[in-house]
Amino acid sequence: MQHGDEHAPGGRRRPPRAIVLVMAEYGVGDSPLWYRGSSEDVGLVDPNADGLGLSTALRHDLEAWNDVFDALSGTSFEWPSAAVRDAHRVDAFTLASRVQLEVGDDVHVWCGAGSGIDTFPVAHPAVVAPADRVGTEVESWNGRRRAEVLSARAAGLREGTALAIVGWRALTERAGGPFGDAGTRALGLRTAARIQADVGVRAQVVSFAGASGPYTLADVD
Repeated sequence: MQHGDEHAPGGRRRPPRAIVLVMAEYGVGDSPLWYRGSSEDVGLVDPNADGLGLSTALRHDLEAWNDVFDALSGTSFEWPSAAVRDAHRVDAFTLASRVQLEVGDDVHVWCGAGSGIDTFPVAHPAVVAPADRVGTEVESWNGRRRAEVLSARAAGLREGTALAIVGWRALTERAGGPFGDAGTRALGLRTAARIQADVGVRAQVVSFAGASGPYTLADVD
């Protein structure tokens, strides 16, 4: 599928045509993708009917990933092991990165380790790495309140992850922050996967396509 330039004539940024969240849910088949940021497009995304152009391989991998969560519905949503749970959360960002690359510049992809992120999680801490923070800084959120800004080291992130954050931010700034383009947003999601692997059960990582929090299509002007 061909996608248009994200920039309108004259250098003005064109709003995305859709915001899509990768979120695990039971009973949704091969599309754990959900519309966000619009009062017109709501609910489950149909990758075949909604013009996203996802490859067969990616649709199958999304289905297999969601099947892991779907199987929990018969066990009161108890994970078989901590390792399975942690891998599922990291894989959410890897899959979201692939979705972002395939849908192109004019769709923004969000991910919260497979959970819903309309608002920040209230039951446990969250970590966000916005594109427009400096250096290796990340934000620690507690409920709906930003608790503090931490260096990568203070947040418990590995040196390689810290370097990945810096590299991603530099590329995003060059492409036009905070959202950059499909390539930089996909890189941001892969970086979020590294952050999630480092923080483990201590926090849920959330990624809003480079922004520091949820936004609507109308907010991107």
